[in-house]
Amino acid sequence: MTVSDGQVMALRGILSAASYQDAAEAERRLIQLATSESAAGFGYLLYTAFVVAARRAFSPSWTRADVIRLVADVRASACLDPNDIDPLAAEHQLRTALGERIPGCPPEEARARAQVILLMTLTRDLSGPELDGVLAEARTLADQLINQQRASGGD
Repeated sequence: MTVSDGQVMALRGILSAASYQDAAEAERRLIQLATSESAAGFGYLLYTAFVVAARRAFSPSWTRADVIRLVADVRASACLDPNDIDPLAAEHQLRTALGERIPGCPPEEARARAQVILLMTLTRDLSGPELDGVLAEARTLADQLINQQRASGGD
């Protein structure tokens, strides 16, 4: 199993949706992929895209205050109900993506929701080629993670 072209295109569609109609179409394609292909590849792609985007946004250095500020800004956004994202899960996911080792782990649903919302925020202002660069790097990393898991007997 590796990340498919369709999975990359579905994530790109979600991240570059310019209208409600675009977002609905991207979501429809994603649902089709989830029922026709292994959803695990998409999960790896989403995670690695989040990590790549976070590291690019916070490079070359960051502080806890930077992370807290971003999460607060996302929660204060007019298009988002503040309860849609758990601030502790969001901060945990960002700090982990940036390389900090943090004990404990938020619930899976809170982690996934935080990753999706933060990824959308982190890639919102990227040009098409910049977004393609994030997705290409994420795909390579996702495939590496999948192969590592397969080699260790996890798949």
